[in-house]
Amino acid sequence: MSTHASDQDLPSVALTSQRRLEPAMATTSATFLATLENWLRTGSEILVLIRYPNAAGNKDFQFFSSIDSLSDWIRRLPPRTSVIAFGQRQLPIRGVVNESFVATCLSHIPDNSEFLMLETASQVCGEGTHFHWVAGESHVELRDALGNSLGVPVAVGLYPPWLADNNEVISAIVPDADGSARAGAY
Repeated sequence: MSTHASDQDLPSVALTSQRRLEPAMATTSATFLATLENWLRTGSEILVLIRYPNAAGNKDFQFFSSIDSLSDWIRRLPPRTSVIAFGQRQLPIRGVVNESFVATCLSHIPDNSEFLMLETASQVCGEGTHFHWVAGESHVELRDALGNSLGVPVAVGLYPPWLADNNEVISAIVPDADGSARAGAY
């Protein structure tokens, strides 16, 4: 019996490799900005995943409900930051964490599924703000994450699929001073 992955197990790897070889879209591109604006016009919010360059895997998540606030925020990001936006509503379980909310989350998110919990109230960090988030893969981790956010408003759901752009996911890179969009080490 072979332990090698079949060709059916490889599409996500192939898509990831293909995406990395393609020239990166800049966050200033008309296509990227028009897509975000359209998604915000047709929905009430979008979730954005931010991957910081050369920061040992550091990333953040944030919801936006206006193109102006999203555009202003992107302009303040350092060059080579990866910005991934989701056109469909993400993290649909919303509320203030209490025992009943924890039970709801555990009943809607299957055990051994990757989840994301995002606090929706910002925390001040130095001169900026931050939205605390936790990801995990088990009910034990989900229960712990929620337990550490008791009394806090959160959004919870399955971890959004972000490896490949499609009709519901778009990514771009904050350009360097010369306008080049070059990916960093994430």
